[in-house]
Formats: sequence, structure tokens, C-alpha cells
Amino acid sequence: MKPVHVHEDAELHRELLSLACRSLDRRGRPDRASGSVSVRSGEAVIITTGDLNEESLQQDAVMVDPSQGLPLLGETDWPPPETPAHLALHRRLPGRGAVVHVHEPRSLALAAAVGGAPGAIGALVAVVSPEPRGPSPLAGLPGHPELPELPDEAVALLVEGSGVFTWGRDTDEALNRLERIEELGRPLLPEHPARAGAARVTVW
Repeated sequence: MKPVHVHEDAELHRELLSLACRSLDRRGRPDRASGSVSVRSGEAVIITTGDLNEESLQQDAVMVDPSQGLPLLGETDWPPPETPAHLALHRRLPGRGAVVHVHEPRSLALAAAVGGAPGAIGALVAVVSPEPRGPSPLAGLPGHPELPELPDEAVALLVEGSGVFTWGRDTDEALNRLERIEELGRPLLPEHPARAGAARVTVW
């Protein structure tokens, strides 16, 4: 197995994940925040494994091999189910060091809600729709043939029925992008929903 170089500040990166999770939890989502946050640490990726919990001073997290999606030697936790999506986005967006994933009832309308204020954000939002009654596209996202190329201006990915991903150079930028979308987060369905199994990039 090819060695994975880990950044010397890996423990600092774990602390940044804890701060990001507490920030998400403070935003008043119903029934406690649900989702995950990941950051690059050298060649490895560190991803949270538990609830986004403001009360916890140290968020549970695991360091994974980005090519395998498996924990590195010595790690005791197991990565969450959405890890393939995090790793796929880290590969697609090499200049982005952090990815935030949130899933709760309101998040499912966030991407469409950006369209409620034309010109206010200038965002590109990608939408992936699963097959009816099929498995979540999260499981196959690394090789998902319908996942579009994401331009530099893109700020979010909505996986229909699963949640929203945002990203940035660091956790602050990824959280700010999520917050910008949430500020416009009123339910607003797209005029032409994507057909099952399709992906599209919409300019709002």
C-alpha cells in the first residue's frame, strides 16, 4: 500500500473540525445538527464521525486514505457513510481544503432557495437526483457518471434527498458559503426538476 503523507499540523486540523462542528450546531437546526466536515491534512483527509455537537470540546474524527476511503493505521473510528462524497469533492476541487455536509429537512430546499434572490449571490449550484427508490447517489459518487464538472465559481452541491455540500479553502470559507445559501433558504422548488438519475448545473 502506498504511504500517505500526513501534515505535521494534523492535530490542529482536528481542532479546526471541532470548532466548525460547534459553529454548525449553534445555528439552531432542529433535533441537533446532522452531517459531517472534512479537511485535507497533507495527502490524508480528516473527517468527523459523530453528531455535530456544540457541547463536545473535541469532535470525533478519523483520518482516511483519500484513495481508499479507509482509516489510516492507528485510527479507531470508522468514517461516516458520506465519506465517498467528501473524497470525490476533494479530488474534483484540489484548491479547496474543506468540505461541509449538512442534511436535515430544510437543507433539501437550499439549492433551489438561492434562486429566490437573483443577483444576490451569483452562485452555481449542482443538483444530483437519485433513481426512484434506488440507493442514495452518495454511495457511488466517486464514479458517478452524471456528476458534472464543477467550475471554480460553484459553491454548493445538493444531493436530492440527502443534503447539501459546500466547500472552501478552509472551514471558515466552507461555512460562510453554507451560511450565504441558508440566508436565502426559503422553500422554492426548481421550475423544471431534474429527471431521475440526472445531474445538472444551474446558474442562479
